[in-house]
Amino acid sequence: MVQLKLRRKAQEPSSDEEIYSDEDPEVEDDLDEEEDLEDEDDEGLGVEEKIESFDPDHLIPTGTTLLNCASSGFPHGGFKKGTLVNIIGDSFTGKTLLALTMLAEMTMIKEFDKYRLILDNTEAILDFNIPLLFGKKLASRLETKVVSSTIESFYENFLRALKERTPFVMILDSFDALTSKVEEKRAQLSIKGKRTTEGPDSETKQKGSYKTEKPKLASELFRVTARDLKAVEALLIIISQTRDNIGNTFVPKTRSGGKALKFYSCHEMWLAHLGAIWLQKKWEIGADVGVRVSKNKLTGKKRRISFSTYDEIGIDDIRANVEFLIEEGVWKNETKQTYKALELTDDVGTPETLIRVVEQKNLQKELQLLVGYTWKKIETKVRHKIITSRRGKYEDRN
Repeated sequence: MVQLKLRRKAQEPSSDEEIYSDEDPEVEDDLDEEEDLEDEDDEGLGVEEKIESFDPDHLIPTGTTLLNCASSGFPHGGFKKGTLVNIIGDSFTGKTLLALTMLAEMTMIKEFDKYRLILDNTEAILDFNIPLLFGKKLASRLETKVVSSTIESFYENFLRALKERTPFVMILDSFDALTSKVEEKRAQLSIKGKRTTEGPDSETKQKGSYKTEKPKLASELFRVTARDLKAVEALLIIISQTRDNIGNTFVPKTRSGGKALKFYSCHEMWLAHLGAIWLQKKWEIGADVGVRVSKNKLTGKKRRISFSTYDEIGIDDIRANVEFLIEEGVWKNETKQTYKALELTDDVGTPETLIRVVEQKNLQKELQLLVGYTWKKIETKVRHKIITSRRGKYEDRN
């Protein structure tokens, strides 16, 4: 995997943060013919990762400029309409924060004025101050009445949204919080102290399919709705929690749900906590988060980026962009601790000073474009490095 030079923290994560698996050790998903097609190797392009065509002018923003670039190669958007995205991570890695930031970005773009913005909060916990962190526009448009408790109810809610034929973004937070009707029935029987030995709920009947009803139904849901999702130009974001892959020291992290989530996802990304941000060494005010894009059907490229999150302001996109330009040598040292913001402004200062300059002069869009231009240059260098002194297999040699 080609590694872009980004923030140093994201380049050297611990082994627990770097290695993940999409397989659930407890559940084997029956994907019928799709299971045979899937390539579990993150480093190669499997059959399911064929590159899709897309219009760069109509991408949905991911919530951060660098993640836009990592997902599509463009700084203004990263997700394609009509697709499924799987965001995976440990607790407190900013999964919900990232998804809501994406919605907030959409409220600022006229193209998405008619989109429904739906949060299916299956975990029944929403601790964010929406108007403060994401703006009054999102607070007025965010739909939170849809709350699925089982995979069956999510199936129904999702089909209902598709049936309305109005474009939408639906965030399922989280897949892990969904149960199934079969699981609920087992729980009720357990509470009553009943262990059936006969009939459809018997342990004999469940043998070989124990705990597989949710991933099986999820596989059916993604397969049945794939065309409608594309036709409506909707976007489904599914948030997943990581799980410890007990007994596998080489792949310490996994996620539940079987193989369907990976197979049908256009993008799959893993979030990891890189470290806390402290004020005066005693006040924890935020965290640095790393993102590994492990599947990308738009470009086929796996990339890593990082950004900072703060309790009071959410994702600090300006900081991530400023640090990226400094890391890449675009903004060069004037003194040991100051940099000149070349190609943006003539200001010179520390990273903190330049962040405030961007805010005060409203240069966020210009900064985003500069980051995108820089990213393209890096990608071009990477490509040239790979193909130096090599010719394509099907290159015209006459």
